Amino acid sequence: MKPCLRLIFSLCLLLGTILACKKDKDPAPEEAQEPAKKLVEILDDSLKGKGFGYSFAVYKKDQLIGTGVGGFHARKAEIQEDKPVTPDTKMQIASMTKTITAAAFVKLAKEKGIKTTDKIIDYLPKTWVKGPNIDLITFRDLLTHTSGIVGMNENCRNGAFTENVWYGLKLLIENGIKKENHGSSCYQNANFGLFRVLIPSINGLKFSGNDQNDALAAFDGYEEYVQKNIFEKAGVVAEDLFSNGMPVPTFGYDFPYSGEYGFDPGDFSSTTGGYGIYLTANQGVKLYAALFSPENNAVITQDIRDEIVNNGLGSYSAVMPEGKFSYHDGWWYSGIGITNPKGFRSVWMHCPDDITIVLFTNALRNGDGLFPIRSDFYQDITSYVLWAFSKYKDSGAGKRVREVNFHDYLEHPEPH
Repeated sequence: MKPCLRLIFSLCLLLGTILACKKDKDPAPEEAQEPAKKLVEILDDSLKGKGFGYSFAVYKKDQLIGTGVGGFHARKAEIQEDKPVTPDTKMQIASMTKTITAAAFVKLAKEKGIKTTDKIIDYLPKTWVKGPNIDLITFRDLLTHTSGIVGMNENCRNGAFTENVWYGLKLLIENGIKKENHGSSCYQNANFGLFRVLIPSINGLKFSGNDQNDALAAFDGYEEYVQKNIFEKAGVVAEDLFSNGMPVPTFGYDFPYSGEYGFDPGDFSSTTGGYGIYLTANQGVKLYAALFSPENNAVITQDIRDEIVNNGLGSYSAVMPEGKFSYHDGWWYSGIGITNPKGFRSVWMHCPDDITIVLFTNALRNGDGLFPIRSDFYQDITSYVLWAFSKYKDSGAGKRVREVNFHDYLEHPEPH
């Protein structure tokens, strides 16, 4: 072989060896993608085609990793045609609102030099009658449902409309609390509904003593502060926060779907604070990621974030081998106690690896009225998301999840 040909042959052989090594070392295209996309696939694969409406979105740090939608937000029973859920479909987030209220208060309190352990009594309207032991209640008591407020019927059954309008909140304060109930846990929407009065008061609102005018002024003050200091700083443009989607609202249904007329929650302008906000999944995930990603201080600083998470202020926790999860679920329904209740189930969850998930569904399963699907691994929406995250992280191809009921990890497994 001539020297030049021998050189060419050697170079080709060397090049082939390099390419073979490179082929072995370079990841396949799907391996080079963001690994959290696998979580999006798990969520979508387990939700789609089940016959109920859903939307979800996943962030890693401040980046959208993926979304999923399915089912219908309105059906032939209401509007003569089925309307598919889209990324722009708003749903009632229910008690996920409590986290927003908590963040708004703690942020404002820090600005004003107020501690969560301070008493609320000096910030209530002067014309409200303060009943027995109201002077014991602190802001933290409200934020952790340990205020001693147990509802109009004194049975700790969570109240909605009548106890959260202006007159209902006023009456609860007038009735006062029993000293033995103060410090005991009793989940009440009114604990957070009171922040619709307290936040504007702290921010300088002077109440006139005219209930109708004061109720409207308080709502406006609450909405303005939340919009400017929470939503806008998170980069979320969300108009008509408290009214259902127009021109066609999002209805809540039963599951399996009975064909009956859906449930329209309507407008929450007069009762919000503990519930009542409507968002799309994309808006929701951007907001909650901004609140809970440690790399994002646009809305709240890390000390405020730590205070919310570590003290359970409008949030709950779950600790698994994968790490600590923070969350708050939402539950809005009509007809609990009957065979086929209708409504909404929702959750935000901040997970290890700085991943934030927001999931909405507009259907409740027959019987208990919870998340439409269940399995041996999860019973409701919160444990479902824990299951999905663990499945995504499990390198043992399912060995981890076969041994776990994820509902057992929840600090507060009851629906909220």
